[in-house]
Amino acid sequence: MIRESAANLAHTLYRPLRHAGRRVSHRLIVASPPNLVRQPERYPALDNARFVLIALVIVGHLLEQLVDSGPLAAALYRWIYLFHMPAFVLVSGALSKPNLTRGRALALVTGLLLPYVVFQTLYPAWDAWLFRTGDWSQGYLTPYWLLWYLPSLACWRLLLPLFARLKFALPLAVAIALAAGLMPWVGYPLSLSRTLVFFPLFLLGSLVGARHLQHLGNARSRKFIAAFTLLGAAVGAWFLRDMDPEWLYASIDYAALQTTALPGAATRLALLSASAACALAVLALMPRRAHCAGLGRRSLTAYLIHGFLVRGLLAAGVFAWLARTLPAPMQMILCLATGTLFAALLSSQFADRFVAPLTRPASWLRHRVPVFRAIAIRRRME
Repeated sequence: MIRESAANLAHTLYRPLRHAGRRVSHRLIVASPPNLVRQPERYPALDNARFVLIALVIVGHLLEQLVDSGPLAAALYRWIYLFHMPAFVLVSGALSKPNLTRGRALALVTGLLLPYVVFQTLYPAWDAWLFRTGDWSQGYLTPYWLLWYLPSLACWRLLLPLFARLKFALPLAVAIALAAGLMPWVGYPLSLSRTLVFFPLFLLGSLVGARHLQHLGNARSRKFIAAFTLLGAAVGAWFLRDMDPEWLYASIDYAALQTTALPGAATRLALLSASAACALAVLALMPRRAHCAGLGRRSLTAYLIHGFLVRGLLAAGVFAWLARTLPAPMQMILCLATGTLFAALLSSQFADRFVAPLTRPASWLRHRVPVFRAIAIRRRME
């Protein structure tokens, strides 16, 4: 009897503690997975590639001002443009999800389209101030220079869930890319031509997957093939140094490129194949460990900001001075060094935080303005 009374008393005292422990454990279990889920799986090879590619983007934009300085500069320019943006497109496809949730749709608006509107306003204003043109507006349907990538990336992510359900998605995307050159109205407006032409590369990245791209260069034989591919592309760029670079931009139709349907489609197919091979080769040669991964994760900041520096150098007459003063090889070396330096500086944490109100306006407002922060917290609680 005494034993039963003692047991009941212990049970009565222990029950509230047990319930409290269950509540605490439940909170830990419920709270932990979302925090873990929010941390995306990192692929150092892809992050390293993004830094190398953004450096090549800046180098290409610097070389663009000096491309008439000699055949070597023209060949290097065409070699870079053959694969640097195609590789970016392929990596973006590999990191994109094949299903479109409400949160991802909202991220397209706040992370891509809103910065597009911001920079589509700032860049024409910057040019008008630098070159005293007086035209402060270019409109919002035709992307300014380098801003084409933002609306195109948004369209690719919207198209991906549809094409992911198709059996022959990649051949269909290639057929659409070739057919886009037949329609004169497919061009710069809304970046429609580049969206259709480069979409097969985005789809290829999604089909291969980020995990496979991360381990693409594990075998030494693959690295040898990748190096041989890029070397062969460099030799080809030398022999095609007089080719119209508009072929590499993929922004106009065949008629504007002064060719007919069949030769134009064959040329575009050859360029797409070469771009895909070179993009995969670049990824195979990337270090598997996180050497420049932190800088690569902030490559979009460097992409959006570096144009102000390039246009500023052009307005200051720096490129004209280089063309008069230095021989062509020295000009290329200087462009390579300057482009890499700009990429490293603009991809730094300081630069990323400093320009966050422009590159990530929605995220910046959500973390800095109490009203938006309260709305974000309330949405997470719903």
